[in-house]
This record gives sequence, C-alpha cells and structure tokens, in this order.
Amino acid sequence: MLFSIPLEGQWSFALDPDNRGEAEQWFNSPLNDTISLPGSVDEARKTPLSTTRTMAHLSRRHPYIGKAWYARSFEVPEGLEDHFFHIALERPHGEVNIWLDGYKLGRDESLSTAVRMFAGKLAPGSHSLVMMIDNGRFEAVGEAIIRDHALMGDVAHSKTEHTQTNWNGVVGYLRVEAARTQIARVDIDARSHNAHIDIELDVFDQSNRWPTWWHGEHDNELVLTFRFEGAAEPLVVRHELVVDSGFTRAAIDLDLPASARPWDEFDPAIHHLIVEWVRDGETQDRYETTFGIRDFTRDGRHLKLNGRRVFLRGTLECAIFPLTGYPPTDHAGWEKVFGTARAYGLNHIRYHSWCPPRAAFEVADRLGLLLHIETPVWPVLGADPALDRYIHTEAERIVRDYGNHPSFVMLCVGNEVNGAGTHSFLERFIDKWQAQDGRRLYTGGSGWPTLKRANYISKPEPRNQRWGEGLDGRLNARPLETLTDWSDWIETVPMPLVSHEIGQWCVYPDLDEITKYTGVLEARNFQMIKADLEAKDLGHLAHELMMASGALQAQLYKEEMEAALRTPDMAGVQLLGLQDFSGQGTALVGVVDAFWDEKPYVTPAQFREFCAPVVPLLRAEGFVLVEGGSFSAEVQIAQFDVGPLPAGHIAWRLVDDNGAAVKTGDIAFGALSTGGLHDLGTLRIDTDGLRASAHFELVLDIVGTDYRNRWGLWTMPAVTSPAPLPVITTLDAAALGRLEAGETLVLMPAPDTLRPNAVLGHTAAFWNTLWTDGQAPHTLGLLIDTGHPLFRNFPSATHTDWHWFELSFHRRALDVAGAGFRPIVRVVDDWNENRDLLLLGEAQVGKGRLIVSAIDLEADLPSRPVARAMRQALATYLEDLTPSPQLPPQAVQAWFERISA
Repeated sequence: MLFSIPLEGQWSFALDPDNRGEAEQWFNSPLNDTISLPGSVDEARKTPLSTTRTMAHLSRRHPYIGKAWYARSFEVPEGLEDHFFHIALERPHGEVNIWLDGYKLGRDESLSTAVRMFAGKLAPGSHSLVMMIDNGRFEAVGEAIIRDHALMGDVAHSKTEHTQTNWNGVVGYLRVEAARTQIARVDIDARSHNAHIDIELDVFDQSNRWPTWWHGEHDNELVLTFRFEGAAEPLVVRHELVVDSGFTRAAIDLDLPASARPWDEFDPAIHHLIVEWVRDGETQDRYETTFGIRDFTRDGRHLKLNGRRVFLRGTLECAIFPLTGYPPTDHAGWEKVFGTARAYGLNHIRYHSWCPPRAAFEVADRLGLLLHIETPVWPVLGADPALDRYIHTEAERIVRDYGNHPSFVMLCVGNEVNGAGTHSFLERFIDKWQAQDGRRLYTGGSGWPTLKRANYISKPEPRNQRWGEGLDGRLNARPLETLTDWSDWIETVPMPLVSHEIGQWCVYPDLDEITKYTGVLEARNFQMIKADLEAKDLGHLAHELMMASGALQAQLYKEEMEAALRTPDMAGVQLLGLQDFSGQGTALVGVVDAFWDEKPYVTPAQFREFCAPVVPLLRAEGFVLVEGGSFSAEVQIAQFDVGPLPAGHIAWRLVDDNGAAVKTGDIAFGALSTGGLHDLGTLRIDTDGLRASAHFELVLDIVGTDYRNRWGLWTMPAVTSPAPLPVITTLDAAALGRLEAGETLVLMPAPDTLRPNAVLGHTAAFWNTLWTDGQAPHTLGLLIDTGHPLFRNFPSATHTDWHWFELSFHRRALDVAGAGFRPIVRVVDDWNENRDLLLLGEAQVGKGRLIVSAIDLEADLPSRPVARAMRQALATYLEDLTPSPQLPPQAVQAWFERISA
C-alpha cells in the first residue's frame, strides 16, 4: 500500500430486517439514519431495549440479526491516476456485500481476517460506497453438538451469543488502499538465521485482452529493508527479478546477521521487514511485516522452542468481551488480556473456535506468548461441502495475514469436531499444511480425535475431572494425594499431548460485578441470581459465598497444574479457564472475571507459585497426619526456565497459623537443566512436638529465586476412645421430649433418610449444572464460621480445605430454609438453586440444645482421624455452649418432617 483514504467516522445507515434493500436498490438510495464506524449496531442502539432474560448467557441490550446497510462517500485526490484501489475492512461480521458508485463489487465472508475487495482504477473526485452486512448469513460453523441439546445449536465462539455475540458492523480499520501494483503476500520463514522469503506479486492492467504492463524492457527489483531489534542500522537487500506476467513469485534465501536475537517466550525479539517493489526507479507497492527468528518443533513427545523444551501453561481465550460484544482491534485491549495471562504465570493461549485480529498477534509477539489458533468452527465435518471449503479458505487467509507472527506457533481446525467424515478431513488438512508451511505445528481438533499425522494432540482424559464423571472424579472419590500423574495417558500416543480444557471449577458469582456491565451486554443472569438470593434472605452472604468457593477453586486449579507438572513427558495444559465463561449456562470457572480483572480470593503472585517456569513439587500419599506419625514426600522441581537452574538448595519450613516456623530444613541440589522434571530427594517431618488438632503450612523456597510453593498439613489426635456425644438419628416425640426437658442432642440423620437436595462433593461444581444437565457435585464447597467456639479445637479456614474431604464424603446436606438454625458450617449451593444448606448448625429447642449435623461422627472412627477430631471438638463445645436461636419444638419437628424421605 502506497496511499490510503480513511473511512472511519459517520456513515449513513439503515436496518433491513425484512430483506427489502437489494430489491429496492438501497445501494442507489439515501439511507435514513446514521451510525459511527468502527462500531456495531448493538453499540449504536439501533433496536429497542430487549427485556428477555436467560441463565444461558449474558443478554444483549439492543440485539439485531439480519441485514444492515451502510453508506458514505469518499474523495480520491489528484495524482493517483496510475494507482489501483482496494476497499479494506478489518473485522466485519457477517456476509459483506459492497457497491461502489452504484455497481456491485462483490461479496465476501471471513470470521478471521480482513475483507479486501479490488475496485480497480478510480478517477479523482467523489465516489459512493455502500456496504450491506448480513450477520444472519454464515456457514454452519457451530453445529457440532446441536443433536445433543437444544441449547447447543450455535456454539462456535466466532459468532455465538454465548461468547462475543453475533453482532453486525465493522470494528477495525476501514479504508481505501491504493498502489500501482500489488505485493500480494510476503512469507518469511526464519526458523533459523538462514531465512527464506517468499513474495507474491500481482500486476493489474486495464485491458482484459491486450495487457501491456509487463511488455518491453523494464528494471524490476524488490528492496528489502530489515530493522532488527536493538540494531542501530537497517540491513538493505536488493533482489532483481523479471516480471513477465500478471503473477510473479520471488524466492529469496538470506543469511540474517548473527547478532539478530531469536524470539523466545523469555526474550521476544521482534524484527521488522519492509518490502518495496521498484520498477524503473518508481515504487509500485510497499508491504510491511514483523517477524521473529524462532523454531517451534516436535521432538518425540516434547514441544521445543528454538531447541529448548517448553511446557505450555495455557488458558483458553473464548472471545468474551462484555463491554463491546466483539474483540478489540487495538493493542490496549490485548495488553489487558495477555498482560493478565502473563501475570498469572501463563505462556500459552488457545483460541477456542476463533481467530483474533492482527492486534492480538502483535501484542502476543511482544509479550512472548505462544498462540494456538483455530479456524472459526466447532463443526460437523465431511457432511457439508460448503463448510469444508470454508474451513480451508479460512485457514489460508489466517496464515496469509498472520503467518509471519512468531507467536503463531500452532494451527488447528477447531474445537471438538464431530462427524463420520472427521478423520479423513483432518488428516488431509494436516498433511496439506505440513507440506506447505513448516513454521508452526498442526493438529486436527482440540479435544479429539487422535490423528496419525498430528504434530501434537489435546485430550480431555488427563485431568482431575472429566465430563460426566460426577463424584467418581479423582478429587471427589478419594482424599488428596499428590502421587497421581498422567503418564499412562501420555504413553498411549507417540506425539506431544496437551491436556484439554482442564479445571472447569466453578465459583459463586461476584454479584458486585453487575455494575461493570455498562456496554452492549447486561448481566441479567447475575441479576436473576441476586434476586433469588435476596428473596431467600441470603443476599447478605453473597460476598462470603464467592470468597469461600473461590478459595476452594484456587486449590483445585493448583492441583490441576501440579498433576500435569508431575507428569514427566507432558507437553502442557490448556485451562478452562483463567477467565470466567459468561455463556453455556453461566460457567464461572475463572480466577479473573469476564473483564480479565483479578478476583479477590487469589492474587497473581499466589497463582504463580504453582504456575510458573519453575515450580517446586511434592509427591505425597496424603496431607492429614496422625499424632505420633510422620509426613514423607518426594521433592521435585519442574524446570522450564530459559536456561539451567544453578546449583542451590530448597529451604523448607513448617509454619503454624500464627506465622511461626515450627520446623525447618534444607535440601541441596546440583545444577538442574531446563526442560524437565527433577527429583531432589525425600522430605520427612515428624509430628513430635506438633500440636494436634492443628493446621500447618509447608513452604518450599528455592533460595535466591522468587520460586516457591506451599501445601497445607493437618495434624489430628491419635486414636483414643471416642468422646461421648448424645447422638440421635431421627427427631421423634421422645427426642423432642428430651430437648424440652433441657438435654443437649446431636441430630445426625443418615443420608438415605433425607430427601434429595444438592449432591454434595468435595470439589466445586464442574462447568455448571445447567449446561451439564445436573452433573454432580452441585455444590461449591463450604462456608465455615471459624468464629464459632467449636473451632478453638478444630483447625479450619472459612472455606473448604483438603482435610474436610473426610467429613463431607458421601454425605447429604441439611436443607434448613426458613428453619432458623444458627449456621456453623454452611454448604455453598449451586447459584441456580441457592438452597440454604448446612453441614453443621445449632438451635435452642425448649430448654435444651439441638446440634444438627450432616457429618458422620460415629462410623469407623479409628480410620477417620478428622472425624475423631471433629467429634472431640464438638463434645468439648457441648460442655460450654454459647447462645443460639430459640426455636419452637413444633417448628423443628415440622422442619425435620419436611426434609425426611
């Protein structure tokens, strides 16, 4: 491009919901409204305020799907008579139809790249430009799972209402571009300092039958100007060539200066290239691009960046932009996204069924992030020839426009592809691209299937909770141990394996977030939750529910990351996700909100303790100790830093709840090479001198670095005779009589004697109960009143911790809605239900005291140290009770009858 005419600003505008525009030739008629571009119809509020509410996703305030017309004029200045023109639109959404001076140029559709239409020569003066964009017209990009559920009919993140929404408009640059000819493409392959550059040149000629441009003797040369980061002077290379047809290829091999730094996640050096086509001393066209010197390869089961093994610490980017409803096309928007990802220790982003605009690649280049890009589909393959062609076309456009960016290291067809034709389609796709462009790695579908030709694959099996697994998931089926890794899954395939969409652990919504939705989307789902919570007189708990469930969520993500890092040959992980997912039933799975803002229960620094280039790890059988026993763990370091970790030592300390180090030690290690898992030896801690029942924190610091990690340890008393408790399992007339007479009783009904309510597990709910059709668990952990005297003798935070597993395993919470008990341990319920659930509570009944307990404090106590400790703490509390609500006996009896099966 040698010259451009900007088209940003005010356009004439009209909606065409009845599809009348083309028949009535609106391209030749004035439009009766105006709109500002770049922007969207939603932003301009061109439709009435909507009133519909759904829990499925955020709600568009002013939605529109259909045809919309945009028109304006522009001026071509004098002196461009020998130039040819293109209309260029960055990130329109929908099928784009363009008329210039009353004649239709054509139509185009891309969900991934700019639309660019050839306009030929234009005379000086005013020209009319009309666009009709139809965001109701797309290929079937998101119909992979429509057969599974009615809610799942349009799920590709490139256009679904569950993510960026199906908006209408143009949100990037709008311009008329001019040049004498065209440098159509520049591909620079700089996998080493021995670079190869492919350049495609197009000649335009007014004559269809007797073109003259390339006839005669002419001097054509390409002038390549390299500006290397940190270098004072550019490198200029001239390449002569013969242009004797309308299309010419040039291939240039070039040794780049040894001083030009490679691009790496730790040192992302970005270099610039300007290519000019000069003919007889006159510049025909100019093309600018950036690139990096980097090589991203597969080595067996490992991924390597410039020969160094990398571990992908990734998250999904799902096109969720609540203020605009569309992705940013400026650097600032992506600096927010990628800066947050970097702050939480990530080095990798997977674009789920969409491709971002150019600005995202430019910022990722600068920040050293490794991008996995997908064509804009969550598809059924092999059944729809138009869709299959569209996928190939989109891939070509993506590589043409963004292929030089060093951050673009992986290309995939799309998410969780389906259809009987899937395997052949994907094998052909990979085969084509491996032969065509070796600058990145290729796979077929994220999640599945396993393919022979794939450079890498992602699979959902190596993670702690799988879809449909319910309470059989690892962290709901047994207490925490850190021996598990995913080696068995790694060994099933010969290529690098990345775990697919790990985590998906929910947190209760932050209802204070509602006020942040000031743009095109409104959080009516959050408003519905808030109204329901307040109607049940639980609104005052909203912040505490979020904080308690968030603390549990952070623990679960810690174990997700560590299990992967403990796996010797694992290639990486892709979290779902660092950011909340606002759709698909409202999947609040992020430790940052939909705006990429930090949530208050885990800081980036805390998250980086288990998600960083270097992470200390423990392999231990458990974290609950019995008085007189000892803790033993194998110490490891996952080391994926820029280079070797020098010889040094780990300083460990066992810290009590007052912050005092009660035991300390040191583990020395030699120099640790980068790119693997290192065994450092065994750490043993005797419980001699440690108080029981108590909580401690075991902290491992790599001395001289910022790398550390920590785990909770709990000491429980040795086996003794159970403390006496006045336990009853039903609330009959005899029990009520005892209470009225002044006795203290502990009501502990068996789960199968209670009506079903929320299915209780140790973990938070997976994804969300609406989208999973009620997959267990339904709850989000515990909210614990640690100010209650009971907890003077039982260690607990205000939230679920790993030792609570024993107390909630296979139990059923007590639904105390309207009953009036004093909560001691609440259960945080699914926000779709907001039931008032307890694990432990109390009330005065008559002259007596009733403790209600969903915890089993009687069965198998010799092998249940946490239950023994809780029983002892409760027995101690019963000796010195504090005031609690007074409830009428008949009301308590009515409550128990209501919850009994």
